Parts: sequence; structure tokens; C-alpha cells
Amino acid sequence: MRGFIVLAVLGLILGAALVNQVDQDGGYVYASLGDVVVETSVWFALLAWLITWGLIALLLGAVRRVWGTQRVLSGWMGQRKSRNATALTNRGLISFIEGNWERARTQLLRSARYSDAPLVNHLIAARASFRLGNIDEAKEQLGKAESVEADAGVAVELTQAELQLSAGNYEQALATLVRARANAAQHPYVLALLARAHRHLGEWDALRPLLPELRKYGLLEDVALRGLEGELWHALIRSIAEQSNGSVKDLEVLWRDMPRAQREQLPLRICYLDALITLRGYGEAEKHIVSWLGKDWQPELVAFLGCFPPDNPRKLLKIIRKWLDAPSHDGALLLAGARVALHAREWETAGTWLEQAYQRGSTPENCCELARFCTARGEHERASALSAEAVGLTLAPLPEVPLPDSKEG
Repeated sequence: MRGFIVLAVLGLILGAALVNQVDQDGGYVYASLGDVVVETSVWFALLAWLITWGLIALLLGAVRRVWGTQRVLSGWMGQRKSRNATALTNRGLISFIEGNWERARTQLLRSARYSDAPLVNHLIAARASFRLGNIDEAKEQLGKAESVEADAGVAVELTQAELQLSAGNYEQALATLVRARANAAQHPYVLALLARAHRHLGEWDALRPLLPELRKYGLLEDVALRGLEGELWHALIRSIAEQSNGSVKDLEVLWRDMPRAQREQLPLRICYLDALITLRGYGEAEKHIVSWLGKDWQPELVAFLGCFPPDNPRKLLKIIRKWLDAPSHDGALLLAGARVALHAREWETAGTWLEQAYQRGSTPENCCELARFCTARGEHERASALSAEAVGLTLAPLPEVPLPDSKEG
């Protein structure tokens, strides 16, 4: 309050002094512009100057207020559009998850312009277009996705590769993924897609070095990863066996390089034994079979014992006799043992075991092997009966049809 009184008093004193000064000496201002002449006092000119600048200041303030109002209104409108775009984008994502591709595409493209993340809109719209079978539209949306965000190259390439894989264009997908991996070498998902492309193209040697990285980053579930590993090792084993220059040594090296968990899988052991026998690696096959059966009895491996000539049939026959002493042995061991006995030229033992195998189960293989043995011994009538039995076991039952009488001509 005191400050206001002091200012008021000072204002009165200054005003009185100014009026007194004006009365004593008003001054004189003369201005000429062409034919226009203005004459006035200094004080009036000063007052006019102040009034003019005051009006200009008021006008500028009004303009600023109007401009600020427009900016506020524009910002409010922009925020409203952004909120609406976000809501529409969310509805588009829900439509995509629900499988309504057409509606998802429409909603995502309508909201892309004002979306806070237009990259997502265009990427998902590309997927929706692909599901609708519109490949050109999908490519266009991928191009727009890359244009709205300069750092989105890897995301765009991954999406493109996924669509190419889904369409079965594995070579194109592989080219896209190789480019993506060069741009983002440590991107884990690239590895998963690369593995998928190599698998479909049968490029097992290229897939093999990816397995440790797939396991490291946990890109596949354990069951899926073991399945992929099993498929890989099966393919690599078969490729060596089918090569014209494939060797038992190469096969043994591959087997040693294989993870122990895979070497213990029965399907892989069977595949490995088949390859060894194909390459005539009989000694290695026999060694593995005897070792595996000595630790874990797997009947599926027993049959391999009679599929090749053993290096030392009498030695192998002793091992088989010990196994036959166990009450849990099956007919497969009897048949395999009989074949080994034939290689050892122990005819009586072979005949006995063939008969026992047949009595345990008259399978087509047991019938045929015993029939062959009977034929060699001159028992042709029984051999014919066994051969007919094998055929009957192999074929499905014949339908009932009328047949001619033997007496009819």
C-alpha cells in the first residue's frame, strides 16, 4: 500500500512538472513531405508518437493472442486425431488377430496418417493384404513402412521374408534374409527364419552352424529344436551314404561330431546303421550294435545283426548265445542269430533257431527265411507251404468270388 502511495505521489509531481514545462516552452516541430506540411509542438508530436506506438503494441498483442488461440486449437485438433487414430489402429490390430483381414487392412490404413506408430500400421496392413492374396498391395505397404521410418529396414525385411516363406518362395526369402542378416548380424529372429528357409531348401550344411545359435537364443522350443536337429542329422547321414564318393570314414567323423543326446536316439541309430551297411562298413556296424545292445536292449537294432556278413561270425555267435540265455529275448534275436549261424556254417544251429523263430511268430520274414533254408536242404514241399504262408501274411485277405470247379472243363 505504501509503495502505491509513493508511486502516485511521484506521478503527480512528474505530471505537474511536465505541464509546467509545456506551458513555459512547448517547442516546435515542422515536417514536410512533398506538398504536405505539418507544424505542431514538440509535446503534441511526442504524444502522437506514443499513441501510435501504443496502438501498434495493442495490435501486435491481439495478433499474438489470435495466433496462440489457433495454435492451441490446432494442437487440440491434432491430439484428437491422434487419439482417434490410436483407437482405430487398436481396432485394426484386433481385427487382424481375429482373422478379419479386409477390415483390419481398412482400419489400419485409415489410421496410418495420424498414428503415433505408422510403421506398425503399414507392416500389419501388408500382412493383411498378403492374407487376402493381394501381393502387390503387400509390397506397396512394405515400401510405405520403410519410407515412414528410416531405421525400419530390418523390420521390413523380416516381414517380407516371413511373407515369402508363407508363400513357399524359399529362395527369395533366403536372399532377403541374407541381406537382413548383413544389416543386423546379431538379430536373433533372422536366425530362426534362416533356419526355416535352409530346411525347406534342403541346405543342411548351411543349417548346421545355425543350431548352436538357435539353442543359445532360445528361438525354438526344446521339442521343436530336437526335432530339427534330428531331421538335420538324418539328412546329413543320408547324404554321405548317397554320395558316389561317400566313405565310412566320413560317416564316422559325422557321427562323432553329433551331440551325444542325438546319438542316443533310436531313429538316428537306425539311420546310421543303414548308412554303414550301404557303404559296406560291416565291422563298424557290428561294433556299434554289440555295444549298444550290451548297454540298452533295443529290439529294433537286433535285426541288423543278420543283414551283413560279420567279420568274425563265430565270435558274434558266442555273444548271441549269451543273449539268448536271457528269458526276455524275442524272435528277432532268433532270426538274426540263425543268419549269423549260417555265415558261421553251423547249419544245425541255424535250422534250430529258424524253427524256433517261426514257432514264436509266423511273420512273412520268418516264413521266407525258413522256406529258403528248407529249399537248400531239399525239403521242397515244406518250403512251398511256407512261401504260400508268407504270401498270405503279406497280402490283404482276398474278397469272396465264385470259382470254377476243378471237374469243370
